[in-house]
Amino acid sequence: MPKENRLYNQVYNQLYQSLNVNKTTLKRITTLMLGIIRSKSASPAAIANSINELCLTDATTESIERRIRLIENDHKINYEICFVPFIKEFSFPGKIILIIDPTTQDDRIVKLTAAIWYRGRALPLAWLTWPANKKLKGDGFWKRVGSLLDMVAQLIPKNVGVICIADRAFGSPSFIDLVTKHNWHYIVRILKTTRCKDIKGVICPVSQLIPQQGDRAKMRGYLFKKAGWRPASIVAYWGKEYKSPLCLASDLPPDYKLLQSYLLRYPIEGMFRDEKSHGWHWEQGQVTDLEHVERLLICMSLATWVTLFVGTQVAKEYLSKPSSGKRRTVPYEGKRSLFELGLRRLHKMLSGNCDILIQWELTHWNAPNWQKQILFHHVRAYLLGPNRKEPNYCYF
Repeated sequence: MPKENRLYNQVYNQLYQSLNVNKTTLKRITTLMLGIIRSKSASPAAIANSINELCLTDATTESIERRIRLIENDHKINYEICFVPFIKEFSFPGKIILIIDPTTQDDRIVKLTAAIWYRGRALPLAWLTWPANKKLKGDGFWKRVGSLLDMVAQLIPKNVGVICIADRAFGSPSFIDLVTKHNWHYIVRILKTTRCKDIKGVICPVSQLIPQQGDRAKMRGYLFKKAGWRPASIVAYWGKEYKSPLCLASDLPPDYKLLQSYLLRYPIEGMFRDEKSHGWHWEQGQVTDLEHVERLLICMSLATWVTLFVGTQVAKEYLSKPSSGKRRTVPYEGKRSLFELGLRRLHKMLSGNCDILIQWELTHWNAPNWQKQILFHHVRAYLLGPNRKEPNYCYF
């Protein structure tokens, strides 16, 4: 008989509360998720071996691998049924940062992702995939971006403010129009050759606002002459360490703080690393069929959310411990991301070396990244004395 695994039961029960699927599909999703977490791999062979080690079934590794491939054929595992209800179970803060960015699985698949910023990490909300290095069939790129934003809109309550951040591949009037259609704000990088117009009607490339390194400029004006002028704030900065200027467009008031806000885009790169190399090793997987990839991505994304839930819980435990007031450097636990903290705890739970209940909540949404937060926890006690109450964070 397979042995009982308490983590399996916790994840299964949480999914049972969220998803309206039959028990067979629910067991398949839970098993595949935990196999991904245990093996740190999206490869069916590696997942099967890990499930066998966990003794979740009496089947052989070869049989388990065949079952995993059957799971990838299960049409009942789809985004609308198996991911959206899970995310809707949890509350969002009053304002969120939405990051849009594409990545690739080697040269085989393009994955366009929308993720939410969380304490220096990114959590996947929606994605679309298509074959790489091939001419797009069906909907064009901007129509796909619009579909992606529509997918996100069904997850986010209407009363939540959204600031959408994207790199210069999205520095286009097409993207801006799609974002503003949802009444969301945007901060997007634009090419330095983009033409702008000030309130006096003077037209010039954005780069002309900052002709040399060390310059910075901000203004309210208009952008995109050829596509029809769009009102926008323009903020540009050419740092001395930059090879080229950083030029931003936004519907928010012109302010140099937009430069700092734009940097909140980078956690999605960390999320991609978690998917492809540091976490789930998606690029080493053998799954290439787009329908099979989609089902795998659903379980990978659920695994990422579960890992961040547990990482948040571990961070809360560290922050609840009073600082001695003697430390002014980053402690050991601060050198690990929330994702890594969560993954380590999950591995202990799967091995039976840690028996706790998962707290299914995300906290400190407005805090900086985990390393800064734990450092501030100790430095604050170093400067002001121990046993001080934690502050209310407001990072953006």
